[in-house]
Amino acid sequence: MSVDLRTTVGAFALVFLAIVGVAAVGGVVLDDAPPETEPVADDHWQLDAVEPETVSEGGEVEMESSEPSNTVVIHLGGGSAGLGGGTSILPIEDGDAPATADIGSLGGVRRGVAPLTAALVENGHEVRFYAGIASPEPLPSMLSDADAFVTTNPGALSATDADAVESFVDAGGRTLVTSDPGGAGALTEFGSPFGVYGEAGYVYDMENNDANYLSVLVEPTGPGALTEGVERVVLRGAAPVGVADGPATLATAETSRLSTTREAGSYGVAVRSDSLAVVGDSSFLEPENAGRADNGVLIGNVADFLVTGEEPNVSFGPTGPGGAVPPGGATPPPEPPEPSGNATA
Repeated sequence: MSVDLRTTVGAFALVFLAIVGVAAVGGVVLDDAPPETEPVADDHWQLDAVEPETVSEGGEVEMESSEPSNTVVIHLGGGSAGLGGGTSILPIEDGDAPATADIGSLGGVRRGVAPLTAALVENGHEVRFYAGIASPEPLPSMLSDADAFVTTNPGALSATDADAVESFVDAGGRTLVTSDPGGAGALTEFGSPFGVYGEAGYVYDMENNDANYLSVLVEPTGPGALTEGVERVVLRGAAPVGVADGPATLATAETSRLSTTREAGSYGVAVRSDSLAVVGDSSFLEPENAGRADNGVLIGNVADFLVTGEEPNVSFGPTGPGGAVPPGGATPPPEPPEPSGNATA
């Protein structure tokens, strides 16, 4: 290799190493400095805008009536929420033997109606519970001495019990029925003599709700004893109900939809037919929901409704091992015919 070639290669190598060294040093210097970035626009990230709206807490359950002591029979069936283990603190008269109403925070089937039960008892009324075949006394016998009746699961009533309740309502006995989604058939069968019916499916609302599209907000359709002082009620799983000869008592907003059709519109969720009141949800009676919106006012109105009617005049006759005897008593067996004069001994 010539001298000039060696000189050229050496000069190239020195220049290359110098460039690499400068780049390395520059990279170290650049790494020490914070990077320059464009500010991120975060105006859209507002937590207040994405938090679900909730309703305010309402007042306590209060009754306005000053009626003397009434007897209210409550049937819970098998559809009431809650697990066993409630705390018994309310004395309830049950026939000749004292019983108790579970209203503890740990549960119990009676917990689902604790606010209503407490309001009635605190105002001097007697509450008796009926648990179907497990009860020591048949329902017709209990209704013969009752002023009002409540069921949170009409589908759990036997045919005999349903007939007894129908006679009780016909006689003017104040009755509250709550029917959750899935019970439209049972409600219609029970309420058809009074023009009351249920619809399949449930109502939901993406706009007017209490933090959940299933917790719909409903409003009164007009003045009435059940809705006095009520502006909004929260129903957590509402079934549409209707009555043949009148408007609904409570209805959803026009933004609600029915699960079976997805059609938007206002749906009735509570109705009244004389001495029978029906609500397409039982959750509003539960302790955790009684304080939402005006649920407590509605429960107080329901309690007043149950104890302000006329005393029902109904008798179911004696009961026996086979159940209750229909109203009017059993049909007596025909008497044997008189022997004719031509009969032989």
